[in-house]
Amino acid sequence: MSELNYKNIDVLSLSLDGFEGPIDLLLSLARDHKIDLTKLSILTLAEQYLIFLDQIIKKDIDIAAEYLVMGAWLAFLKSKLLLPDDNEEESMTSEEMSELLEFQMKRLEGIQKVSKLLFKRHKLGTHFFKRGNPEVYGINQKNEYNSSLYDLIKTYGEIVTFKNNKSITIADTQLYSVEDALITLKSFFKHTKDWKDLLDFIPNNIRNKLERKSALASHFVASLELVKEGSLQLKQDNLNGNILLHPKTN
Repeated sequence: MSELNYKNIDVLSLSLDGFEGPIDLLLSLARDHKIDLTKLSILTLAEQYLIFLDQIIKKDIDIAAEYLVMGAWLAFLKSKLLLPDDNEEESMTSEEMSELLEFQMKRLEGIQKVSKLLFKRHKLGTHFFKRGNPEVYGINQKNEYNSSLYDLIKTYGEIVTFKNNKSITIADTQLYSVEDALITLKSFFKHTKDWKDLLDFIPNNIRNKLERKSALASHFVASLELVKEGSLQLKQDNLNGNILLHPKTN
């Protein structure tokens, strides 16, 4: 088998009895039924195809990939032609071989079209790019302190004060209001004209000292308010003695 020299190694140009030119033209003519593949030498076509495939692999594996499938089939076909089967029933006729060749050439044409479409698509790193990794920056920190001794002592005192600070919670108590005491005194003196000790108006159910003092103070203020209005009299027989109340009569 003599090695062929192609002017354009990317394109397979055939030199057959009855056809000479690129394989794409042969595919086009065979598809349009303008050339009879049965008249061509399949053995010569297979030899030239395999020589081309060997050369193109050394140059560009991507282009060679389009022809690998058909190249394997032509190698098989070549072995069939050189070593025909002894069984005549299983051996292929020239017409059958031509039909298979036409089918494989159409497959090659389809692969070439799809390959061109794939390579026309946008490519990573050329038309679009992956998101880059986040950059990590180192931080060099240097602290400078310009505080005086007074500032340090003051800050320390504020921290200690804050830690020792205790919140004051005032317990909920039922303190007696002056308004309630006024109601009690007015209601009581509607039904009696006798003198009454101020302590007698303190409710007996009060046990808390704070509430008891609140009730006493509220009733005393209420009695002064009634004296001011002219509806009540007060008297105290001796110093620190009990305060007595009496309704004032006109």
